[in-house]
Amino acid sequence: MTRRSAGTLVVLGCALLLALPAAAQSLRFEKTVNYNLDRLIELETTVGAVKVHSVQFSQEAPSGAGKLFGKLRGADPEIDGNIGMAFDCENPEAKEWQVTFTLDFLDSKGKLIDRASTKEALEGQAKIATASHTTLKYVLPQIDKVKIRIEAKLD
Repeated sequence: MTRRSAGTLVVLGCALLLALPAAAQSLRFEKTVNYNLDRLIELETTVGAVKVHSVQFSQEAPSGAGKLFGKLRGADPEIDGNIGMAFDCENPEAKEWQVTFTLDFLDSKGKLIDRASTKEALEGQAKIATASHTTLKYVLPQIDKVKIRIEAKLD
């Protein structure tokens, strides 16, 4: 094989990779932020076609806590606490993107306390993607930082 034909093969290979359908495209974002309650934390990133502007964390009682159904499910406000998450995001395209948010809750030494994951489908819209994660109440004050990973795939 000559040097010129090898170069042509490389160029053709690159062109084929670029020509792959967008369905094979998967883009990621990762950032570690301070865990602040009831404040907007700027992310200002674009993953695929989806723009994620910010996230806001809150702490709340577990859903159903104190009610009969909640007690049957095991929700106990003295043991369990909820972390609420609200991502301000938008997809200006008419194509649907599936976005996965994975959050690692870390202590002050960077050790993993707990992990939460949620998915949201966005198609030509802006929305606040919300999720709630139940964890042990006693670990809530130990959360110092949150490692946020966002992955988007064309659905």
